[in-house]
Amino acid sequence: MRVGIDCRKIDDFGIGTYIRGLLSAMTGIDYVAFGPRDIALPAGVEHVVFDSPKYSIRELFTIVRDPKIDLFHAPHYVVPFLDVPFVVTIHDLIHLRHRNPLARIYARTMIGRAVRKSRRVITVSNAVRDEIAAEFGHAEKIAVTYNGVDSVFNSAVAPAAGRYFLFVGNDKPHKNVDRLVAAFARVPEMQLVLAGGTFEHLRDRDRIVVEGFVSSEELASLYRGAIALVLPSLEEGFGLPALEAMACGTAVITSNAPALVEITSDAALHVDANSIDAIADAMTLVMRDPNLRATMIARGLDRAKTFTWRRCADLTREIYISFF
Repeated sequence: MRVGIDCRKIDDFGIGTYIRGLLSAMTGIDYVAFGPRDIALPAGVEHVVFDSPKYSIRELFTIVRDPKIDLFHAPHYVVPFLDVPFVVTIHDLIHLRHRNPLARIYARTMIGRAVRKSRRVITVSNAVRDEIAAEFGHAEKIAVTYNGVDSVFNSAVAPAAGRYFLFVGNDKPHKNVDRLVAAFARVPEMQLVLAGGTFEHLRDRDRIVVEGFVSSEELASLYRGAIALVLPSLEEGFGLPALEAMACGTAVITSNAPALVEITSDAALHVDANSIDAIADAMTLVMRDPNLRATMIARGLDRAKTFTWRRCADLTREIYISFF
């Protein structure tokens, strides 16, 4: 079977990680990657140049035509008009809560169309599956394929003593960084390291270190040196940094957002994302209780082993072939 896949976001965080993980782990499927001329692809993946700007009118009407593909996979909710069947991966519904009302209308329109027109909707957690079904219906066509964790994060290294708290992600409102910073101000002695975004407005804050965008190898090192990853998101579709941190042997504190609780289970501490006190108390507890931290690390290592890109790819392949 030949499956076309939109790879324009392959270098992004989040969706890009999903595309790279899926392509690298898939067997038994011939992929045709539609994306910009200069993208890096795994060996054996055919490349067709497709460079329409993301979130543009042009991307909808630049028809993907390849008489040899049997199915198209859109790894994001914006799907071009096609002359072949397609499946779509919807990672979350966060864009429905965008501050810009036009952006909210656009997201609802595009997600609704993708759900209605697709042969199957793939998502990355049961929490998002239930949310999509509640908002758009078609529960019978929604399947869950959990994300995996890249091998660079698999820990063969003994956990470090922990020199700082770590946040990994961007500075979008749902990431709740402002409350994290306010909570950290109540935690003595430690530093807070921010990675994955620019965070320019926080560079001069006392005890805050802004690492910005880092490579996977650098990120793995940051995880392993942290006393805990703190991910107090108001909403997530999956929460990949939590999984990566657990695989590195790092304790994890997250909010009680449904997807984060689902993915981390009893391997993490879960707090009220709206409570600065609760976030600060959890950070202080992990810092002062080495036995608790050791338990969290052990549970996290075991939990992370159950999330693999091979499993994601196997489930995705089953979805592809179920139509033919």
